[in-house]
Amino acid sequence: MGAGAAGLMAGIAAARRGARVRVLDGREKIGAKILVAGGGRCNVTNEFVDQNRFHTENPDRSSKSFVARVLRSFSVEQTHRFFDEIGVPLKLEPEMGKYFPVSDSGRTVLNALLQELKNSGAQLVTDCLVSGIEYSNGLWKVCTARETLQTRAVIVCTGGLALPKSGSNGAGLEWARNLGHTIITTTPALTPLL
Repeated sequence: MGAGAAGLMAGIAAARRGARVRVLDGREKIGAKILVAGGGRCNVTNEFVDQNRFHTENPDRSSKSFVARVLRSFSVEQTHRFFDEIGVPLKLEPEMGKYFPVSDSGRTVLNALLQELKNSGAQLVTDCLVSGIEYSNGLWKVCTARETLQTRAVIVCTGGLALPKSGSNGAGLEWARNLGHTIITTTPALTPLL
C-alpha cells in the first residue's frame, strides 16, 4: 500500500523474488515526494550513511541494532548498483555528501522506478484508496472502494505525516496501531527555514 519511493522499491523487490505484486495508491498521480525531494532534484542517498547518524529511542548502537541491520540489508553500494541497473546514474555533490541523478531531475527517478516496477511484473493500481486492512484466517483483507483484496502479505508504505496532500496523511500509522504495532510519536524531521 502506497506508491511512493518506499512502496515502489518494496514492490520491485517483492516481484523480483517471484511474488505476485499489486501496488495500490489512493492518488491518481503518484510520486509527489520523489518529485519534490532535494528541491526537485531527488537526492537518493548520502555519502555518509552510518547508524550513528540516525535518531532512535533504542540506545543500542551495536552492529546488531535495528538501524545497523536495516542499513546492512541495502547498503549505499547496493543503492548505487540498483540505480545504475535501472538507468539512473548518480553524481555526488561533495559539499553536502548527497547523491543526485545526473539529470538533476526527480522525474528521472520516478520514471525509472515505474518502468522497473512494470519490468518486474508488478501491477500498479492508482486512484485506489485503501479504507482499511484486517487479518483473519491466515489472510490479509485490504478494503478499497473498488474491491476487497485477499492476500498472504501486505507491506504498508503510506508514509508518515510529511506531506498529507501526497497521501502521507497518517492513515498507515493508524492501521498499524489498530493491528497492534507500537507507534512512536512522530515529530518533524525536515522542515523549511523561513
